[in-house]
Amino acid sequence: MPSTSPGNDTPSDFVQILPGAPTTSLQTLSTFSFRHKRYIAYFSGRQLNFLTSPTILVQALTFPDPPIAIASEPHTGKVAVASKKDVWVLEPHTEGWTKVWWVKTLFLVRQDAGDEAKCLSWGSAGEVLVGGSKLLCLFSTLPSSRTSSPADETAGAENLEERRMLWSKDVSSAVQHAAFSPSAELIATCGVYDRLVKIWRRLSFEHGLFDYTYIPHPGTVTHLEWRPLDTQSGSPSESGMTGRYEDDPEILYTIATDGLLRIWRTGGLHDLDMLLLYTTVDLNSAMPNSPSLIANEDASPQNKAARYAITIPSEQFCDAVTAAIGLPTEKISHSLEHLKETASKEPDVAITLDGHGRMSAWGVQSIGHKRRPETPTGWSKRAFHIAHAEGLPMRMEDGTNARFEAWFEDAMLNVLVHHFGGAVQWWSGDVESFFSPSAAGGDRVRELAWWGGHSSGPISTLLGASEGRDILSCDNCGNVLSLTAATTGPHERSRYTLEGRILDLAVFADVNDRGGHFAALLHSPSDPCELEVVLRHRGGKVLGRLPYVLEPENDGATWSLSASGNSEKTVIVALSSNGRGSGCTLNTTQPAVLHLMQFSLPAPESGNGILHTAAVLDADHVDKVGLVCVDKTGALLLYHMDIDDRGTLDPALIATFESVVPNPSILAASNEFAAVASSTGDELAIVNLRDGYVEHRHATGGQIRHIVPAPKHHLVAIGYDTEVQILAQGRYEHHGDMPAWILLKRISIAGMGLTITALTWLGDGSVALAAGTCIFISSGHVPMQELHKDVQEAIDAKLESWKSHELTSLSHRLKKPLPVWHPIRHGHWELASSLLHNLVHKLKFWSEGDDLHPLLDVPAEHVYGSERAPIAGTLDQDLADELMQQLEEKDLPEVSQTEQERLKRVVQAMAYCSTHVSALDNGALRYLFNWKLGILHMKAALALPTGQPNGVLLPNTPEVPIMHWREIAFAHHSSTQQPLLDILIAHYDDRITWPIARRLGLFAWLSDRYALEQIFDSLAQSAYRSSSPPDPINASLFFLAMHKKPALLALWRIATWHREQRATMAFLRRDFGIAGNKTAAKKNAYALMGKKRFDYAAAFFLLAEDAASATSVLASQCEDTMLAIAVARLYAGDGSALLRKLVEDRVMPQASKDGDRWAMSWCHSILLQQDEAAEALVMPLEGVVRRWEQDDPGTMALYAAVRKGEGSEWEYEAVLRAARVLRRMGLWLLALEMVARWEFKTPRVMRPLPTREIEGTNGVGQVNGIAEAPSMLDAFADDASTGTKAAPSMLDAFEPPTPTTAAAPVVEKTAREAKAAELLKKMKVKKEAAQPAAMNEKKPEPTQFKEPDANSLLDSFGF
Repeated sequence: MPSTSPGNDTPSDFVQILPGAPTTSLQTLSTFSFRHKRYIAYFSGRQLNFLTSPTILVQALTFPDPPIAIASEPHTGKVAVASKKDVWVLEPHTEGWTKVWWVKTLFLVRQDAGDEAKCLSWGSAGEVLVGGSKLLCLFSTLPSSRTSSPADETAGAENLEERRMLWSKDVSSAVQHAAFSPSAELIATCGVYDRLVKIWRRLSFEHGLFDYTYIPHPGTVTHLEWRPLDTQSGSPSESGMTGRYEDDPEILYTIATDGLLRIWRTGGLHDLDMLLLYTTVDLNSAMPNSPSLIANEDASPQNKAARYAITIPSEQFCDAVTAAIGLPTEKISHSLEHLKETASKEPDVAITLDGHGRMSAWGVQSIGHKRRPETPTGWSKRAFHIAHAEGLPMRMEDGTNARFEAWFEDAMLNVLVHHFGGAVQWWSGDVESFFSPSAAGGDRVRELAWWGGHSSGPISTLLGASEGRDILSCDNCGNVLSLTAATTGPHERSRYTLEGRILDLAVFADVNDRGGHFAALLHSPSDPCELEVVLRHRGGKVLGRLPYVLEPENDGATWSLSASGNSEKTVIVALSSNGRGSGCTLNTTQPAVLHLMQFSLPAPESGNGILHTAAVLDADHVDKVGLVCVDKTGALLLYHMDIDDRGTLDPALIATFESVVPNPSILAASNEFAAVASSTGDELAIVNLRDGYVEHRHATGGQIRHIVPAPKHHLVAIGYDTEVQILAQGRYEHHGDMPAWILLKRISIAGMGLTITALTWLGDGSVALAAGTCIFISSGHVPMQELHKDVQEAIDAKLESWKSHELTSLSHRLKKPLPVWHPIRHGHWELASSLLHNLVHKLKFWSEGDDLHPLLDVPAEHVYGSERAPIAGTLDQDLADELMQQLEEKDLPEVSQTEQERLKRVVQAMAYCSTHVSALDNGALRYLFNWKLGILHMKAALALPTGQPNGVLLPNTPEVPIMHWREIAFAHHSSTQQPLLDILIAHYDDRITWPIARRLGLFAWLSDRYALEQIFDSLAQSAYRSSSPPDPINASLFFLAMHKKPALLALWRIATWHREQRATMAFLRRDFGIAGNKTAAKKNAYALMGKKRFDYAAAFFLLAEDAASATSVLASQCEDTMLAIAVARLYAGDGSALLRKLVEDRVMPQASKDGDRWAMSWCHSILLQQDEAAEALVMPLEGVVRRWEQDDPGTMALYAAVRKGEGSEWEYEAVLRAARVLRRMGLWLLALEMVARWEFKTPRVMRPLPTREIEGTNGVGQVNGIAEAPSMLDAFADDASTGTKAAPSMLDAFEPPTPTTAAAPVVEKTAREAKAAELLKKMKVKKEAAQPAAMNEKKPEPTQFKEPDANSLLDSFGF
């Protein structure tokens, strides 16, 4: 049975299982042993369940019609299942020693279509007896019986082999009981209300020849069963002998309405009667002080208290007593001595129950043995008392029937009780306590399992209460079940049926009933144009009905129901997928309806229709309703609704985010995030609802069926066909070793033959899932060994003695603040140096297992804030080596092994950069550190597993990391570019090639034109010498970009070996100021493009003075935008029209599409637009897929360096975004420092804050009007009186200035127009001043690059 879900095919362990309510039938349940393991099979509706323990479901099979009877063949594992019309035979299949499943192999065909099957029984050698309403039929399932029981030529519906009956006998009335004796010589049958049990004795095993007799009873026979033979002696028929031995008599138990257990025994070979009455046990009088003794003697048997009986063969009882005697004990047990004496008589045991907690056990001696002549007949047949108990927890409801199955496992007695009211109970107790003469009733047995639930059809909806373990479920037939899955055992609270189709469920707390809840059920009555919300208490009582008439355009829409409230008010919202809905507010204490509401969401401006809608409610803010919608393009639309005193709703669009998943099939939302699945269900995206970040996106291995966020926790359950994955929200990390959403647990039902149809969270963090008629409850804990290694190391699992962790606590631990030694990048060089100094000193006296303070015992104000402690010293190589040695010997807490290896590389990079700190400013230092760190990462990735710690690097592998636009932007604004360039050139031994320059982004961040020309000249020479013999073609683009055609001509002059020398030299000698020569150069360029020689074609475009075409070819066909930038800067200069066109047409659109603030800021900077460069770092990104990296807190550091005297109107929101990202990165104190110490500049244009933040909040503590998790940022209070005493900060004014007059919009518009005119004027002046200087500046003749003197670095700093 292959699985369609990702992961393995091993089912998970569950804490509770509810396979479904058993069908009301005498043969609903069967238990048998196969391969030394006990199996329990029972059917619920059309589903047959195989279980081995209270929490292990092996398999579930579905049948076209509800089965009514099941019988198992001992020792072979075959199972016969019968519905009213059909009979199947199931055979076990095995794989290895543990995996077993059953497959339908035979279909038993009955001749009379009007004959309805009633009961089943297995005979000898694979025979199946079917008792029906008209016939008693016998089938053979053995392969050798195909001749006598031929297969039908017409294949069955399931392509099963068909067998026809060996013989059939007409019966006068419907058969209620039919059972083979263990030897298969006798058959006992009985009708529904018969007082006679018919005994059929076989005269031939080959033909249907019988003689028979009747066993009379004074009342209706309610139960009959054969005593199994001793398993040690075996069956006589197994040896091929059909005769019955007198030593092995067969015993029949019957119970009638007179309350007597009758024991019938076969006689000798020469006896006239087939069965003789051996003895009786009065089940009524066997229980003194029972209500039946108080009853009137003339009362009819129907009015007496019910009696239930369990029979145990002497062999099983004695084996259990022997096992109990073998158990180690330190004191003498009187109960055990009593059992020894009882077992010495080898009695068969009869246990009688009254269903009210009373139990009495009686023994009957020598039932299955040959009668000893010297033993008095009367005394040997008389039953003797074994034990009596009061207060037994094994109880039955009055007026309900029940059937029992009992067996021993070593010294443990197991009893299955099939309640005809719709439940199966599994009780267990040790034989010593159960049959003790003095043990209390509650100590004798304990309940192992309660199996109930649905039986009418598959479960369609499942919902757990926010508190406790209450579950509300409904099936396809409209049946609703309310149950409590308590840790002590589940039990049913109420059951009811609604007319029509149930669409969704919702629950909310009942303040008057601790732990109780109300249920709101959205269903569609008989009228398809109407909906109705029914309010019920968990006990089933109807509290109210709220009708809702559908609009015509709502046809085909799906509906969902949400509810939330507090001790005063509750809000219920019924929402359609297309954005229409209704709601009501309730007085929770009554409960009574306060207001009825209807609303319709406005259509999106994009014109794309809404596909799915989810309501987000919060018990702390009942009057605020959030709606999350997704349209066809995958865009998320956030609406906010306030419920006023009149109960009206007015939806307002507050934000729009992209989810990167077009045409989503599923949408689920919580207070903080929304999760969507693609149209095919094979892709998942999780979006942060505060800032719109796509935090998680990955392709799944199966089709997503369900997405359920956990209330009040940062967890989400993703359901597939046979598996559920639990994801927890983690931290933001640049390196990405651990994603923002981490897989914590897998829950699988693979191999069971079921498909998950519903999924929900319980109040304690457990997960409940429904499949077929089953409800599986998975623990809210995850075993330690199932966690990923990095997760275990990050939470210090190796230092803890716990074998499992709670999912809810794990989700919080994964987001807690990071220790100061975590290798996360934050850009504070001095702070990092100081912390590493402290870490070295701490590790000297620290060993694994000891506590290590997250701040290294340094006060928080000394680490972050205005009172930051001075640096202890410079991080030199000696200190770094000492720290590296300690990190090799000790594992730091709260970091994984991967993160500790990264910390080592960070220490190495900082030690390298410490020698250049005095020569570089902050921007250049950032670039140098990330460059060195990238080299170390590359070396670690290229290291081979040779057994050495670091491995061996591949030969001739250049370590050139690709520098991100982030580092390029910082280096571009650095004032120490030349020292940085010297360091890079010296590292690569003055052998800079274009691939190295492109990866380093040299021509994007270098500002000095002379340095650019020197580097480009060096690249030209290296390109010329890149082949042997040297080829001028490789250097053509470089020389022509620098307007050095004579130098290129000189190279061609000495290239006598080149076949293109003569033609090229003749062409280069032309005057390309003439239009005809330009045209010829362009023709050559196009010809070269046709030959895929794009870089050489770009050189000819430069020769034709068509630099725009050259840069276009380089950026598009060559896909080398960095080379196009270099050519544009060298050929035309910064600020030129050529560079502007390239940047605006190529670089800036791609940067805007990617939301890359670093690249957009660089584009404006290279175009000499400093105000726009600063604005790009803080302005909101619209129409792009948002990622948290776009709002990297480092952008605020660059913004502070780039901005001039005036600030940006978006600065306020940018600071808040950066603080939220820092908090998600685990840098809580840095987030606190940012909001507390940031100095705002006066914005160029003041604007009010967006309306997306709810009144009374600071923009951090709430998410679209919905409360966010508590944060360090929530404590900052508003202060309206800022004045002009100091620079404004986050603490001074959280609220924007509000206009006091109606003319405020006009003033703002005038200010914007004035500012725009001023910016245009500045841009024009800068362009006119910069372009001629770049074009007319005289530079010395190009020479070969010469290595700078070693003292030049010191000379530039005045040493």
